[in-house]
Amino acid sequence: MPERTLQGPGSRMNGTKQAVFGAVLTLWPMAVAWANPATVDVFANTRYSDNIDKRASGNEEGDFQHRVGLGINKNSDPGTCETGIGGDIAFVTYQRGTNSDEVSADLDASGKCQPNRNVRWSARGSVRDVRTTTQAPDSPANRERRSFLATGPSFIAYPSRLDTLTLDVEYQMTRFQESSDDDSDRLVTTGRWQRLFTRNLNGGLALSQSNIEYRRTEEELTRRSANGFFSWQRGNGAWNGELGYSWLESEQGPLVNDSEGMTGELGYSHQWGQRTSAFAQFRRSITDVSSEVDLRIPGLDLNLTETSAVVVTAFTVGAGQQWTGRTRTDLSISATRSDYEASGTTEDRLSSELALSHKLTPNLTGRGSVGYAREEFGESGDDQRDTVRGQLGLDYRRTRDLTLNASIGHETQSADSQGARDYDENWVQVGVRYNLR
Repeated sequence: MPERTLQGPGSRMNGTKQAVFGAVLTLWPMAVAWANPATVDVFANTRYSDNIDKRASGNEEGDFQHRVGLGINKNSDPGTCETGIGGDIAFVTYQRGTNSDEVSADLDASGKCQPNRNVRWSARGSVRDVRTTTQAPDSPANRERRSFLATGPSFIAYPSRLDTLTLDVEYQMTRFQESSDDDSDRLVTTGRWQRLFTRNLNGGLALSQSNIEYRRTEEELTRRSANGFFSWQRGNGAWNGELGYSWLESEQGPLVNDSEGMTGELGYSHQWGQRTSAFAQFRRSITDVSSEVDLRIPGLDLNLTETSAVVVTAFTVGAGQQWTGRTRTDLSISATRSDYEASGTTEDRLSSELALSHKLTPNLTGRGSVGYAREEFGESGDDQRDTVRGQLGLDYRRTRDLTLNASIGHETQSADSQGARDYDENWVQVGVRYNLR
């Protein structure tokens, strides 16, 4: 199956369409927030980078990135219908025109209505910026907006006091700003039996089928899975997991590709008192690039220019330590492998980050982080890229509602392959955030 190609700058929305879409994205969450009590912020920041698109040495281009936006956080009270929304949405401009003006978002919303114990209707959605191709640095020129919506009914039965049967039927829609070849619609049907074995242990079985259609390429995928799952709480630790088998068939004209294998996940989290926590998770999924699997796996980027079907294997660990009432550190390490079986492409990624925050005064907090990532493309690992980044920042709470912030950072990449680029980037950012309610 041929690889997908990234469309050029001409595929971006024209100014009018972009302004209308940006207004809709801005006013919709604003209306939701003002209809019920919520936390609403307005913010603005300016970031200068001496290599805004992370180009190779000698071709750097600096620019000022200006961002003005709205932040929302709202959760309704428990009841027949419940809703929640949280995140930021902003309009972004580039002073020197290195990139097109755009709407950027990191926004999640969900809701459900359950008029009785046997029927429930749920909806969830997200809008966020994603990396277009993993073979180029994560820069404004290599990011685009992805919108996701899922909604549908659940039918619930209770054969006994300890058993629950559920049938979920969900329509899912994914749309991309530029990579329209990856726009998809899917219908997911899941049947589930769940039993409460003890007060702390529950588990069951699930069967699922997804019918997926890629709108532009007319590719059709069918994913079937069968698995067992469990959740176990023991003391201050919690286990969860599932194990099963999945089949994925891709059909595009005369071309048919099949992927199948064991899938599942195993996770453990532990809390030591009020100050220390840690978690670990292993996951293997057979999925496609328009799914939202990357939201559940830290450190995973899916290549939107690749073929649709992908097998993802990931391991993630993390820990947090509140040393004192003023100082906290967080560490995360993730390793992912993406196999695009139709094209035979393999991508491996190892990333880590250490973050520190310290309250210098009651109103002033310092923060810093360092991170490292290694990316390898192909089975031989000949195409290898190492990226190191670090940043320092200050947050000053001037009043209860007004916060000022400033930060500086540096990022460098070294590459072993001829097609990749070595680059350095230095940046500085200042901003303000004001709470309206």
